[in-house]
Amino acid sequence: QFTIIRDTVMVIKVIDDGPSQKADILAGDRIIGVNSENFTGKKINTSVVMNTLRGKRGEKVELKIFRKNKEYKKTLYRDAIPLNSIEASYLIKDNIGYIKLDKFSATTYNEFKDDISDLKKQGATKLVLDLRNNGGGYLGQAVDVTNEFLDGNLEIVSTEGNSRSKQTYYSNNKGKFKKGDIVILIDEQTASASEIVAGAIQDHDRGYIVGKKSYGKGLVGEDFLLNDGGAIRITIAKYYTPSGRCIQKPYRSSDTIIASQEFKTKGGRVVFSEGGITPDYVISSDIMSDFESDFWNKNYNALYEMAFDFADNNRIKLEANYNDFLDNNRGVIWSKIISLNNTDISKEKMLEFENNFITFFEKMVLNHVLSTEDLIYYYNKDDDYLKKAVEILLI
Repeated sequence: QFTIIRDTVMVIKVIDDGPSQKADILAGDRIIGVNSENFTGKKINTSVVMNTLRGKRGEKVELKIFRKNKEYKKTLYRDAIPLNSIEASYLIKDNIGYIKLDKFSATTYNEFKDDISDLKKQGATKLVLDLRNNGGGYLGQAVDVTNEFLDGNLEIVSTEGNSRSKQTYYSNNKGKFKKGDIVILIDEQTASASEIVAGAIQDHDRGYIVGKKSYGKGLVGEDFLLNDGGAIRITIAKYYTPSGRCIQKPYRSSDTIIASQEFKTKGGRVVFSEGGITPDYVISSDIMSDFESDFWNKNYNALYEMAFDFADNNRIKLEANYNDFLDNNRGVIWSKIISLNNTDISKEKMLEFENNFITFFEKMVLNHVLSTEDLIYYYNKDDDYLKKAVEILLI
């Protein structure tokens, strides 16, 4: 992962077992040359970087790296980049496991089985499955993941369209987590395959859903080839949860989905069909105030560069113990933030949100230092969604 700051490509994270790691590229490195040509300046943008560094598998790329005031030459061989679906998996408490599932790709189910097995070996008997910001992916992978939680012969999802007969997917009783309590976390960006999982768990009263109402993306598309070699994808059906709810949200008020139509879960609880999945427990405390949002949006680019520089200049200390280092430098961080107050905003107004601003800035800093899993662990420490999930599982 990279960003471009002051016309220079900065490496933010290096993917495990990827080409960059094998070439000894490190977070914080500047890429200043590619194949003996200068790679800095106004011409450098995201598209240029991607087009230059990507290519055929096995091809060699010579990079000039600037690291800690020294230049290094690195040879990188283009290769497939391993992209895992699961970003984090760990024990929250003695018997509560946590899995952050980012997407449903071709490898999701195998990853999920391995992580569930590892968590159970560590003592997990309950699970929090985090599907926030998961935009979906392969239907089959979502069905397989859901199957891990259900007894046999239970409906997981069905598809049906005007010109397509109903097709229903069922559990096969081979799941490895059919008894443990479950809480699923969702938000407004939880969509498609993720909603299939959440809807099935909710409709079978297998677990609770915590968060915000999901996106409502429940369309099935099919590709039709054209004579000129192109293709067109046409919507042929919609997804329905086991209780009969349509996952797809209405396009306009005159659409046929009736918001007030009641459906019932397996245990008789009433749920409504208005597109998307409505949580059993709604979380809304992660909303910025208007003042915070306005200040952050106006100064985002400056804050981002400040955060990168702070991370880059203190990388070793942050990697050694970021909690202590950040705690000991709250005053320094606050002075950087308050320096951007070049309007008529009163200092007193800024001070009302001092803790929040510092926390936001610290997250930006750690995004340049920590691995994805460690970053999620840090975010989760004060996460209201997760706190509610743990509260439910401890009852």
